[in-house]
Amino acid sequence: MLFIRNKIVLQLAYLSLFLIGPAWLPLYAEEQPGHLTIIPDSGLIILNNDTLHADTLIRVEVPPGEQLLRFFPLHTADRWAHRYIEYPFTLGSQGHRSIDLTRRSIFSFYTDPQSADLIYHDHFLGRTPGEYLFLTGVEDSVLVKMNGFQTKVIQLDQVFEHGTDLFITLEPDKTEAYIDQLSPDEEYRSPIRAILSPDLMLSLGTGVALLATGVYFNRQADKHYDRYLRLIGSKARENAYSQARRNDRISKTTFISGDLALGFFGYLLIRRYVFKSSGPKTLAQKHRGLSFQATPLNAGVSFEF
Repeated sequence: MLFIRNKIVLQLAYLSLFLIGPAWLPLYAEEQPGHLTIIPDSGLIILNNDTLHADTLIRVEVPPGEQLLRFFPLHTADRWAHRYIEYPFTLGSQGHRSIDLTRRSIFSFYTDPQSADLIYHDHFLGRTPGEYLFLTGVEDSVLVKMNGFQTKVIQLDQVFEHGTDLFITLEPDKTEAYIDQLSPDEEYRSPIRAILSPDLMLSLGTGVALLATGVYFNRQADKHYDRYLRLIGSKARENAYSQARRNDRISKTTFISGDLALGFFGYLLIRRYVFKSSGPKTLAQKHRGLSFQATPLNAGVSFEF
């Protein structure tokens, strides 16, 4: 009976080890350090926050995860701003990596347009134009990015065979992020359709209506002034003269208002179709202009420049 009981306990122990054991194995494996081999060169070598002093082959253990190796060559100590290597990499559990610091070169980046961002291993490196030090023989790439333009991928080992002076032309980005590009059915737009926008038509119609009103009141003023000249009685003449002056003032006011409305129409026309911006527009900029909002209680018209 004791033998059978011990056998059952032993089987339960084996079963627990079989079920629980694999769950602990990854945790144990993740704690295993990786191994890094560095072929040094004359200069300062910093791995993460530790300075390495060695003139021969370096082999060190590093914890798994993201690492950062920085190398400052002595002969470029006066230009460390860009001429040093900052090499981020990832090393897995019990992994191995070899870095040869003697295989490096200075790459010169020139872009059209300038001030493009250089992204290396998901880290911001700097902007163009500039000279940057990179490792060769590691199949690395550099992303050249700029808002409004397509991102270029530069494979360093591929371009290294043809030289280290890189001249890169960035193409405009035609994605949906830049909605200033016309769709195929909107490529041609006649000038008449362009003018028939709500704000332009409102300013033009207001100006014409005010000028027509000014003409009407000007004729009324002339009519009453002619009556003033023909009448004999003093009270009738005074009344006709007052009517002539009142209509003349209304005529001048409406003429001035009409001129302002037409001037605003000309300003919008010149600003929009003569000196229009050629840069990409955001969604908010695309919808600027005349807007109308109405509710059961009130209504409003607004114009945003």
